[in-house]
Amino acid sequence: MIIKINDYDINYIDEGSGTAVLLLHGWGSNYKCFSQLVELLKVKYRVLAFDYPGFGKSEMLRTSFSVDDYVDIVIEFLKKLNVDKVILVGHSYGGRIIIKLNSRDDLPFSIEKNVLIDSAGLVNKKDLKTKIKIKLFKTLKKVSKLLPISYDMKSKIEKDLKKKFGSSDYSSAPKVLQETLVKSVNEDLESYLQNMKETLIIWGDSDTTTSIWMAKKMESEISNSGIVVLHGGHFSFIDDSETFKRVMISYFKL
Repeated sequence: MIIKINDYDINYIDEGSGTAVLLLHGWGSNYKCFSQLVELLKVKYRVLAFDYPGFGKSEMLRTSFSVDDYVDIVIEFLKKLNVDKVILVGHSYGGRIIIKLNSRDDLPFSIEKNVLIDSAGLVNKKDLKTKIKIKLFKTLKKVSKLLPISYDMKSKIEKDLKKKFGSSDYSSAPKVLQETLVKSVNEDLESYLQNMKETLIIWGDSDTTTSIWMAKKMESEISNSGIVVLHGGHFSFIDDSETFKRVMISYFKL
C-alpha cells in the first residue's frame, strides 16, 4: 500500500490488530527483511512497517535527509494511522531513528518499549588501518584538485576515490543517499540513550558493522535494558532466526 507522508509516497503494510508494533529496517534494506517477524507478531499485535524514502518501493529522496528527517517521517506516519501507543523494533539504521525518537518531546503517541537489533547510533572506534585509509583518501582528494586537468576529470577522479575508499553502502548509493549516509554516520547518539524507554538489545556475536561493544555501551546507558546475544553478524535476526524467534515469542508474550 502507498501513503503520502511529508510529500513522499511511502510503501507500507498494516496487518493484524492490537497494540501497534512498528518495524524499522536498516540502511539499504526494506521492510520485507522483517517478513517472518510480521507473520509472528500479527497474531496478537497490529504490525506496521514501511520503506523509508529512498529505499524499497518508496519514493526516492529529492534532497538529503538527516536522522531527524526520518524521525519526522515516522511521527507523521504513526499520526496518519491513528496510533496512540507503539512498540518500536529497529535494525541497524532503524535503531538510530528509534534512539532519537525516544528523545522527542510532545509526541502524539506514547512509546511502550523498544527493541534494538544490531543498532547503529554510536561512533565506531577507528583502528590504525582505518585511520590510514581515511588520511590517504583525503590526501589523494586534495592532490586531485591541484592537478591541471578539467573540472569533469577532477569530478571523475573524486568519484573513483569515493568508490575505492568508501564503504559498500556508500559507493553503491545514489548521491542523495550518500549525502544522507554521511550526515548519519558522523552523528554520535550516545547522549540520547539516557532518554530511552525499556529496551531489549539484540546483537550478533560476530557483527563487524556495529561491534558488540556498542551493545554493552547501550545497556550501560539505558536504565531499563538487557542484552541477548545471537550467533551471527549484522543481520543476526536472520542469521540466528530460530533463537531470535524464541526471544520474540518470550518478549512479546506470544
